[in-house]
Amino acid sequence: MKQPKLLYAAEVHLPGQKASSIHVMRMCKAFANQGIQVRLLAFRSPTFKNKSSLLDYYGIDGDMDVKLVNAPGTGRIAAFWLAITAFFQVLRFKPSIAYTRSVVSAYFMSLVAGKTAFEAHTFLFQKKKGYAQYFFKKLIQKSSFLGLVVISEALKKMYVEKGIAEKNIFVAHDGADEKSLNYLGELTGGYAFNAGYFGSVFAGRGVDVIIEMAERMPETGFHIFGGEKNQVNHNGHIPQNLMFYGFVSPSEVHQFRNACDVLLAPYQPDVFVSAKQAFSTSSYMSPLKIFEYMSARKPIIVSDMPVLKEVLSEETAMMVPSGDSSAWVRAVKDLKQDKDKRENMADKAYQEFINYYTWKKRASLIFDWLSGRIS
Repeated sequence: MKQPKLLYAAEVHLPGQKASSIHVMRMCKAFANQGIQVRLLAFRSPTFKNKSSLLDYYGIDGDMDVKLVNAPGTGRIAAFWLAITAFFQVLRFKPSIAYTRSVVSAYFMSLVAGKTAFEAHTFLFQKKKGYAQYFFKKLIQKSSFLGLVVISEALKKMYVEKGIAEKNIFVAHDGADEKSLNYLGELTGGYAFNAGYFGSVFAGRGVDVIIEMAERMPETGFHIFGGEKNQVNHNGHIPQNLMFYGFVSPSEVHQFRNACDVLLAPYQPDVFVSAKQAFSTSSYMSPLKIFEYMSARKPIIVSDMPVLKEVLSEETAMMVPSGDSSAWVRAVKDLKQDKDKRENMADKAYQEFINYYTWKKRASLIFDWLSGRIS
């Protein structure tokens, strides 16, 4: 049987600090582990040295076929440059499936690829970028359009309401890697009980809630990985028991999750994935950190939001009102005082992760669905 080939065009800079770059690298490796010949096309970051250091940075074993190009600009310019480059890569690589999270690249590749799949992490009709909607509408009319992959049932519903047939949409929540739980990073402060937050500190991530928690629980260590103190609006006051570590490379960050006693995800009603983003993703998001938390086998405290209940339940996480800092304090204290509850909740979340949310599982489900549509 002929080995299937997949070209993944990604509008990300490698290496990079954004969750999207982690997602793309992990998915390409997971596809490759399914026996697929994968080529990744992405932008070259100024910090790029060589492929070996790139793979080390993301903690990826073995080799990968990675083609990096320089971006001539940002935004629309970058999107079109990637799309043009992807068009010619399809002609050279001749993939069985062309795959991307960039709608412009998806359309350009569909012009020459036998089959093209588009993965959406946002609701394109929510954006003010008319060109994105234009290319999406053109894409779904192409005979080479294989299907739409989305990250939540909520996002699927939004696209169905826009007229996309349910049969053409596949839901694949995000995922994480199985990492060793034995290696522990060193946390600052020497606290007996430690709560960790991992991710950006953009608006809607609930960092203000964590600051208030730290003020009200001086005996507990609170640790923020992924953001700096100067990125947070804290009115000039940061509690002594709240530590900022900045960005930690994807290959090392799991060690610090392992060192925490509880992991926090205090998402607010409006969540933004960058400082420039003008729309919220809170109603349909599938945050990478949730699956990374589950993979750490640690108890999770998370905002009580409908879309997160697609993955988590009261058995696998403590779900509390997003803006009620008193409820968050009570939740931490409850878990701090009840070791059995911590362990039971963490074990159940970890088993859910192993069963349903590894990158391996995600890649397998997506490729099986796409292959079924080809046959």
